[in-house]
Amino acid sequence: MLESLTIVEFSKLLGHIYDGHIEEDPYSSFLQNVREILSLNFASMTLREPIGDDGGLLFISCDILEKTLIDDHENPYTDRYYTSDLMYKLPWGKAVTLDECISYKSLESSDLYTMCMAPINIYHMMGLDLRNANGQRFTVRFCRPKSADNFNESEKAFMTEIGHHIQRAVSNGMQVIQLDSERKLFSKTISGLSIGIITLDERGKVINQNRAAEEFLAHKDGLYVINEQLHLDNTTDKQKLNDYIAEVIEAQRQQEVPPVNAMTVERPSGAVHLELLIKPLAVDQTVESAKTPHLMIFISDPAKKYEIDIKMLRSLYNLTRAEAMLAKHLAAGETLDQSANSLGIARNTARAQLRSIFAKTGATQQSMLVSLILKSLATFS
Repeated sequence: MLESLTIVEFSKLLGHIYDGHIEEDPYSSFLQNVREILSLNFASMTLREPIGDDGGLLFISCDILEKTLIDDHENPYTDRYYTSDLMYKLPWGKAVTLDECISYKSLESSDLYTMCMAPINIYHMMGLDLRNANGQRFTVRFCRPKSADNFNESEKAFMTEIGHHIQRAVSNGMQVIQLDSERKLFSKTISGLSIGIITLDERGKVINQNRAAEEFLAHKDGLYVINEQLHLDNTTDKQKLNDYIAEVIEAQRQQEVPPVNAMTVERPSGAVHLELLIKPLAVDQTVESAKTPHLMIFISDPAKKYEIDIKMLRSLYNLTRAEAMLAKHLAAGETLDQSANSLGIARNTARAQLRSIFAKTGATQQSMLVSLILKSLATFS
């Protein structure tokens, strides 16, 4: 089928490679597509080698096996026979066949063949060893049954070329996943601190907002959105915000360093004014498209009290539950006497617990302890 592969079919294959990291069963469409093109009965991608207690990460396309094996010590291949791989540490990026590594006679007498390959009718094999975004080895293997032909030179050349795309796709996929994880952690952290984030485009229109921002806007207490634009009740505040936004966007257009500005927002309810930080984002005009994020607005409520996670506090500083409870009350702004009263303990007991907390956290005074706790744990609320 390789000889009759059309441009459309080749494009489809590349699409499966580059979209592989977002599939429910990663790279399953690519592996299945390769099976169809090369008449395979098995194809796999090992993104993490099974080493020691780590059972590895293996994606499989085979009619009789699971599609994904993660840290699987029940599987004899990953648990016992991976280190006996007959195609271990191939030349980087070059498609190699199994018979170039070992004779078929030796293959058939090996435990790997008897225990892992023969039961699922794997005999002919072609492999690629590639590097991920961290420079670590990952492998791709393509297999046929004993009754089929071995892989020829044109198929090896084809997979060597495809290997460049596989390597790039896996590296890019890893980076995208990592960035997405960091973004989610950042978003969770900021939301935990009750800091709202609103992203604006090149026209000052709202693109997106985090959960904390949605809560601020839902109250409509001096700040909300109308027709994708931020609206402030106070006319003076509204004009000031619009001027700051326009100043950032104009500086970006002129390729000048845009300013960072801060302001407060009056709330009709009489609550403490909200605090806004208007911060520009780096914009590359050579790749910019419509709705590209140009600036972020951070919203905070000075009156907002942080919730402290007792489990995280104990885990981070090895505090006892009693010590963690006292630390939480102190971080909420209570004095030592107030904390002791709230917890129903004697003042001397509270003082002894505070000394222990100081020793474990490295703090030397109560104000330092409170600052340390808020910085360390409000992010996990």
